[in-house]
Formats: sequence, structure tokens, C-alpha cells
Amino acid sequence: MLRALLLLFNLMPLLAMGAIYKYINPNGTVEYSDQSREGAVEVKVAPLRTDVPLPSKIKKTLSPEEAQPQQAVSSYQLSIVNPKNEATVRENTGKIEVTLQVTPPIDANSNYTLQLLLDGQAMDEVSTRPKYTLTNVDRGTHTLQAKLLDPWGRVVAHSKSITFYMRRHSILFRNKGGNHRAPQMPKMPGPPSPGSVAFP
Repeated sequence: MLRALLLLFNLMPLLAMGAIYKYINPNGTVEYSDQSREGAVEVKVAPLRTDVPLPSKIKKTLSPEEAQPQQAVSSYQLSIVNPKNEATVRENTGKIEVTLQVTPPIDANSNYTLQLLLDGQAMDEVSTRPKYTLTNVDRGTHTLQAKLLDPWGRVVAHSKSITFYMRRHSILFRNKGGNHRAPQMPKMPGPPSPGSVAFP
């Protein structure tokens, strides 16, 4: 193939001039010339085509990564529905129900997971369900935030951080009857009533 291409390149100037003659030397080698001589044979060559259309677009060789179909990336919105921002939770055991909302809803087979952050610390448990139950939350001010993770653990979306207040009654204010009352100071003895006998 290479030899034929080299021969074609060598003949191109001759093709532009006109007739071409082929001559075989006594040693067997072949010569081409635009000049005729004894023993030379004219070579019939088809005219060169100049109307070959050029390709409209040049195809690019893609790498294996580029050749793979690109999956459309969906835009998710994540929010905390419960508790509301600035809400006060009165629960003596420190229990709180957290409800999240993902828009659009994640597919159950997508392996996307939800992670909750309490006071900036990620909870160990990740879940596909948008509901969490936190227990034994200390009294005081707390923040909540949620993240949506893809199957590789990358953050796809995150909610705004909200603040809530946990109110828990202290054990000092409990009595046997179950009613929560502040401890009372012991009563001081008053002045003796008229007619009563005072003991030394």
C-alpha cells in the first residue's frame, strides 16, 4: 500500500503535464516519463477528480470517559418541615420528631440518602426516609440542618439551618404526685394567738 502511494505521488507532476509513457529497462526496472521513446508504452490514466466533496464535520475521537453517556443531573431542593425555625419544643425526655422534604422526591432505587446535622455535628445514621426521631436532646438552643447525599457520598443538596429551643423540666421540680411545682420554703412560726399559753 505504501509503495503504491509513493508511486502515485511521483506520477502526480506527470499527470498534470499530459501523456505518460512507461518504459521497462533491460534490467527489469520500470521508468515513467512524459517523453516517448522506442519501446515505451503510453499509460492510460483516468483524469483526477476535483469535485470530491469535503466532509461537513470532522469527527473527533472521543476518550472512553467522553464516549460514555452523560447522565442528566437533577436539581434537588431540601428543606426541614418540622420543627419550624425558632420553634420551642417542650419534651421532658428530650425527644423531637424531625421531618424533611425533598423536591422532586428521590427515587427509592437511586441509593440517595439523607443525613441530619445537630449543632453542626453529623448524625451517624443515614436514611432514605425523610423522618428522624432524636432522643435525649439537652435543654437549650440547638440548630438543625439536613444534607442529601448521592451513592458516592457527595452532597447533592442541603437545607437551610434552623434554630429550635428544647425545654425540659428539671428533676428538682418533680414531686410524687407527678405535678411540677417549685420547692416551697418552710413556714416560719407566727406570733401566739390571744389566750394561748406560751411555753418557755
